[in-house]
Amino acid sequence: MWSRKSVKEKGKKAFTLNFWKCVLVALILSVVVGSVGGGASGFSQMFSNRFHDSDITDTVDDQNDVIDEITDQNSTGFNFDIDLDEDAGEGIAVAVLVIAVVCFVIYLFITAIALLVKYLVLTPFEYGCRKFFRKNLDEPAKLSNLVYVFDGNYKNVVKTAFMKDLFIWLWSLLFIIPGIIKAYEYRLVPYIISENPQMNYRDALAESKKLMAGNKWKSFVLDLSFIGWDLLAGLTLGVLDIFFVGPYKASTDAALYETLKYGIDAK
Repeated sequence: MWSRKSVKEKGKKAFTLNFWKCVLVALILSVVVGSVGGGASGFSQMFSNRFHDSDITDTVDDQNDVIDEITDQNSTGFNFDIDLDEDAGEGIAVAVLVIAVVCFVIYLFITAIALLVKYLVLTPFEYGCRKFFRKNLDEPAKLSNLVYVFDGNYKNVVKTAFMKDLFIWLWSLLFIIPGIIKAYEYRLVPYIISENPQMNYRDALAESKKLMAGNKWKSFVLDLSFIGWDLLAGLTLGVLDIFFVGPYKASTDAALYETLKYGIDAK
């Protein structure tokens, strides 16, 4: 049985012995993990807001102004033999439909680009960072660990990362909670792959599931134990997170894997 205290002690000890490299790698990890999701959603939201709140409103307002102008002219003696309400309604409907289709196409394009960048470029670096922290538990790790994915088995690692995220996403469709459970179940996949980059994704997922059996709740509590540090990091505008909390958490996560995989616990 492993304890939360011993795993955190092991992670902190390893991190402090290789302080500056761990700080750098943890910073890279935080950027890699958070950049694509935030960037893609923010960019797509920008387009959505732009077209919905501005273009559609402006189009409707412009057409209403034209209708009002024609109506005023008709009331002063000009005779127009057209159905204003019907023509205006059709015009607005067509404009809204065209804008909706354009927005949807742009959204799909942005999403596709974001996914390609994430899995082809950023995810390999994320797995490299995980390997760095795992190796750093036993000896001062080298920064070359960050690019191990590009040295071989690149396609297999990318495929494994994609399938892991896909299964988590599919389970998240069942009211979110199942997705959270699956995320903890597959939590150790990056570490498993870092040791066996040629492993089939099914075997990697099964191995992680096996190691996390009976340990998901304790791992959740382990994450919760960092809330105090996260609050302090917020008070320092993220400075504490960069130089202590981030690498501490990443190193502890690697220590959890080593403990569950090999039974190596801090003494």
